[in-house]
Amino acid sequence: MGRREFISRTVKAGAGLALLPHLGACKNLKVSSAAKKMVVLGIDGMDHQFLLQFVKEGRMPNFLRLINSGGFSIMRSSIPPQSPVAWSDLSVGASAGVHGIFDFIHRDPATMIPYLSTAKVSAPERTVSMGGWEIPLSGGSVINLREGKPFWEFLAGKGVPSTVFRMPGEFPVKSKDVRCVSGMGTPDLVGSYGTFSLFTSNPAAESGKEITGGNVFPVRMIDNKIVGDLPGPVNGLRKDKPTTKVPFTVWRDGVNDVVKVKIQDHELILRKGEWSGWLRVSFEIMPFAKSVTGICKILIKNVHPDFQMYVSPINIDPLNQSLPVTSPESYGKELGRAIGLFGTKGLPADTKALSYGILSEREYIQSSAQILDESRKAFRYELERLRKESTGFLFFYFSNLDQDSHMYWRAIDPDHPMYTPGLAKEFQDTIRAMYMEMDRVLGDLYKSFDITDPNFRLVVMSDHGFGPFYRSVNLNSWLLENGYASVMDRSSLEKYSFFENVHWQKTKAYGLGINALYVNLDGRERYGTVRGTDYGKFIAKVKAELLALKDPVNGANAVSNVWAGREIYGRRDDKTPDLVIGWNRGYRASWETVLGGYTKEVFADNDDKWSGDHCIDPQWVPAVLLANRPITKKNAALPDVTATILAEFGIPIPAQMTGQPLYDV
Repeated sequence: MGRREFISRTVKAGAGLALLPHLGACKNLKVSSAAKKMVVLGIDGMDHQFLLQFVKEGRMPNFLRLINSGGFSIMRSSIPPQSPVAWSDLSVGASAGVHGIFDFIHRDPATMIPYLSTAKVSAPERTVSMGGWEIPLSGGSVINLREGKPFWEFLAGKGVPSTVFRMPGEFPVKSKDVRCVSGMGTPDLVGSYGTFSLFTSNPAAESGKEITGGNVFPVRMIDNKIVGDLPGPVNGLRKDKPTTKVPFTVWRDGVNDVVKVKIQDHELILRKGEWSGWLRVSFEIMPFAKSVTGICKILIKNVHPDFQMYVSPINIDPLNQSLPVTSPESYGKELGRAIGLFGTKGLPADTKALSYGILSEREYIQSSAQILDESRKAFRYELERLRKESTGFLFFYFSNLDQDSHMYWRAIDPDHPMYTPGLAKEFQDTIRAMYMEMDRVLGDLYKSFDITDPNFRLVVMSDHGFGPFYRSVNLNSWLLENGYASVMDRSSLEKYSFFENVHWQKTKAYGLGINALYVNLDGRERYGTVRGTDYGKFIAKVKAELLALKDPVNGANAVSNVWAGREIYGRRDDKTPDLVIGWNRGYRASWETVLGGYTKEVFADNDDKWSGDHCIDPQWVPAVLLANRPITKKNAALPDVTATILAEFGIPIPAQMTGQPLYDV
């Protein structure tokens, strides 16, 4: 298999622990659930091999302390091991068969239109036209599409004071009795999942780039002065649906690399390479009505000879929420008073801006540090709240490790197509440094709680591990090559996405999302062609052929597992994928596949800075699990953590949940 040869199967937890000093054990003490306090620290993307390596190197003393005083294990991730799927497994204590989140992307088989799987925003059903305005007579709606009752509502029913901070998939937040901050799936103010703006006096430097996730705006420098507009949300109350705008002015020093920026009430002096803090900006939707406010950051990338100013995606303002990002809404104001303005976009890191070179490596890392600092402030604030309470529960989520592992695998793996010795020399410590930051986060907790206290429970967990993303596979192109799909215009395959080019009457199957394959089933899909009587035989044939799919470059199998959705999830509704693909280590569905697109070639080198991934066969990327008690549950899985939380507070495990406690409670 050459340089793409796969890393051997994940080591057993016991083999990894042999690298460490002798592990002690806590006494198995039982206490009244009414007196307990519990923290679940969720670290997205923490990989057990990296964790054990850095613990052995002495770089993570706080994690070593937890391992020695409690327990450590690898833990089964979800099928597939995608963050919205995995964290939903934790939220409801069961698989996607219960919570109904199967991938980042789902589709409506009646229309064949893809949609984001976790939440749906609907416009008002009734409006009245008045001149150029569309006045709503009923409110729109924001719906969380995750099914099943989340564990924190059971805690609330028991009267346990609880905080759930940025649980992925938790948007909109709607709990009446639990303090919540929304998580992955929360859009920015313009309704996207992160749209940056770059203002430049040299747009030719950015020409030729096909950019998604942001916009490049040319500006003119006249007598060292620039006047421009920051775009905001679409004004849905106007018939012509214009984009709202906020004007800004920039004055450039004629000699020094420094500018003055004025945007609404803000006046800032910023040097080249300097970030602003969060700025509140207001967009007028209707005269004499309350404005919609958002928050953004400004980075002055360059001053001379060309001017470049990056503006982050505009986040929903937690102090004046256009969509619910905290519950209650007053909790957003409370946090704002305690820690200052804070970002609300579900995935805070602007990975697209790094991929397209809009942010440099250093600028992205600076932004990542700001995100982490903000999260740590909130974490310390919530730890202090819990410390003062007689009992309570805290879930707190950190995103940095996942995002940085996605973007900087290319700096540690010589086999990656994006690896260069220069990149490695400068950034090979980026992932390691973030693991060490997570150790400091755990140290923050130690300052507030004694982890040997029999009344205190601690679980530290990830949702999945990590691996390389060497080669992309376009599932739809493979289906096309093998006669399972047809297109109307084969000469311009890469021009289309969202199934715009598909000849449905001649298509039997299609890929959408990262791990899902759907049959074009008669009676379910709008243009279904496969009869129900042929369904079982058809998916068995496709499954066998996928398992035999080999990379023509090195002969490696691109797929290591395939599951029939109806079998593994136990549900047969329209949302359930017909096949779930477990990509082999080093492989993943192409970005074009995710949105229902095609490419000329089935296989391609991954030339994106998004170089590490985990949306593969879960056997390659298990999660990590640590606790301040010995873990006795064998083959632990994410729903077992959920069962443990309820058991610690004396709550019977409901029928919807499939897990069992990690230890004797």
